[in-house]
Amino acid sequence: MALLEVRNISFGYGGHSVLDNVSFDIEKGSLVSLLGPNGCGKTTLLKILLGLLPVPGGEILFEGRPVASYDRREMARRVAYVPQIHKAAFAYRAIDVVLMGRLPHKGFWSAYHRRDEHLALEALDKLGIRHLSQRPYTQISGGERQMVLIARALCQGAHTFILDEPANGLDYGNQIRLLEQLATLSGEGYTFVMSTHFPDHVLWVANQVVMLSDGSIIAEGAPDTAVTRKNLCRLYQADVEVWQLLENFRICVPQRLRNRLCSCDMEDVPRPVLMAGRS
Repeated sequence: MALLEVRNISFGYGGHSVLDNVSFDIEKGSLVSLLGPNGCGKTTLLKILLGLLPVPGGEILFEGRPVASYDRREMARRVAYVPQIHKAAFAYRAIDVVLMGRLPHKGFWSAYHRRDEHLALEALDKLGIRHLSQRPYTQISGGERQMVLIARALCQGAHTFILDEPANGLDYGNQIRLLEQLATLSGEGYTFVMSTHFPDHVLWVANQVVMLSDGSIIAEGAPDTAVTRKNLCRLYQADVEVWQLLENFRICVPQRLRNRLCSCDMEDVPRPVLMAGRS
């Protein structure tokens, strides 16, 4: 049984179709990317997976149960959401933000206990950011904030994470650090569903991709077979190539760079093999 089963989901706003007959499965421990341009329905689909938007037709099962059958607290103990943008209302310390992940396990007037603080520090340690614990959340970088939000999700006790374009707005170094950390956690059994509009992010870390265009899936499966020139050109209306430089290493480049790459002196690297013919 798949961890998450999405069956024939359609959704729209005010008569405008946003998602059309979307279906796919997600296995435990997967790192799944929802890939597509802005406005293709990625964020709407994430909200539906979280049970935040009702769907008139179709079904979503989490651990064999309809998502709609979970109450908010019950779902929050299983699934954590990491938003694209998060602005703290006050200058909380980073550890205070992480501790907020314990709220689904607390009563309305319950205080944090020593075990909660231990779990928060453990989450910061796992991500290698304990040194940020006493820093004001409002005074750390965007990449550090994203890591703190992931630490909050770990502290929440969830093993499934929904991330809305987590690398958006981050510099190149922070993108790498963030994605590598997601890949490491996925290897430890955590499940990630991550939206992105960058094909290279999919090729770097994902083991499953769902490609969305105008609310419909045009390809789904392993990135090696789904992320092709044909599918990317259809998705982004741009002429791109998909190249394999080394074993298990592929990149996307604009078509106009093809001749430049082919003429490179790559004496220590095998000649790139064009993957454009794959469908």
